[in-house]
Amino acid sequence: MTTTTRRRVLTKTEGRRQATPKERELIHLLANLGCSLARYGYKHATSKGEISPSDRLRLAEWHYLRVQQIRRIERSLEPVGTLKRVYFKSELSPRTLKSLKLVWVEDDKEKVKRVDPVLDEVLSLALDRGDTLKQVFHIIELGDRTFSATPEKGKVPLWVQEWEESGYEVNFFPPSFPAWANIIDD
Repeated sequence: MTTTTRRRVLTKTEGRRQATPKERELIHLLANLGCSLARYGYKHATSKGEISPSDRLRLAEWHYLRVQQIRRIERSLEPVGTLKRVYFKSELSPRTLKSLKLVWVEDDKEKVKRVDPVLDEVLSLALDRGDTLKQVFHIIELGDRTFSATPEKGKVPLWVQEWEESGYEVNFFPPSFPAWANIIDD
């Protein structure tokens, strides 16, 4: 008597997964930027380069906004650092944070900075929302996330706060973005 074994064929559906909300947001922003660039290219080609300066400026601001939003979403998917938490061991009280450390990679070396445990919530929020390492260090120094209408070292742009408050609406143009971007049409 001979027995034969049948190999099970793996289907591609086993490797699939749903995109996370941040990944969906990134896909949406990339598609929006691509469509906008294609529309601009078509308009430029059919009007023989006669796009009004105000339209050119508005398009440049939208495109630059999209690029900045995409960079923030990418940083939020892969944060610039991680937080290491150590808790007190106690059966009576809820988990109380004993120490907090910020860990990041610089020049292929892992760096660690001890941080006040009070900043846990604000740093977690900053890393989750795609803040840069300079912005995270600014938060550690001041104890809170600060915003600025124009580019300032360590401060989060005000347009980011406006975009966050809109619920990351794709078609929302933050009113303070033109002042931050300072695009000049030459």
